Amino acid sequence: MAALNALAPTPAQIAAFLAHKSSGDPVFMLNLLKFKDRASYNDGEDISGRLAYGRYAKAFNELLQAEGLAQSALIFSGQVNAWLIGQGDGVDNENSEWDAAAIIHYPNAAKMIEMVSSEAYRKIYKHRLAGLEGQLLMSCDNEAIFK
Repeated sequence: MAALNALAPTPAQIAAFLAHKSSGDPVFMLNLLKFKDRASYNDGEDISGRLAYGRYAKAFNELLQAEGLAQSALIFSGQVNAWLIGQGDGVDNENSEWDAAAIIHYPNAAKMIEMVSSEAYRKIYKHRLAGLEGQLLMSCDNEAIFK
């Protein structure tokens, strides 16, 4: 099955995310991100998609702190470099499927949806839309598989 990058979840995806058996437990969101070559701001500002998304990421982290989500945190973020297992459309070039990866921790699924539905989030969302071509966003639990 081919991966399908998207910008937003469908209503069915949100419902399944909130109804998942572990939705009340801590959730770790794995983000695989693909940036636009050039950002698409309404005012025509000419910067890279990566830089526009960086604005979003910085504001998002500040929002996590301002919302008092002490249990929420950026666990990891970094640039995608090379395939070790499997294959895709390439990495470290303009044809790669993803440019960066990040893991963000939330207390539970409902808190994550609440935060990204807030008025404060809507104010920073323009940077995400300007810079992001698409992404895969996967919910992961914290049940250890490496014990």
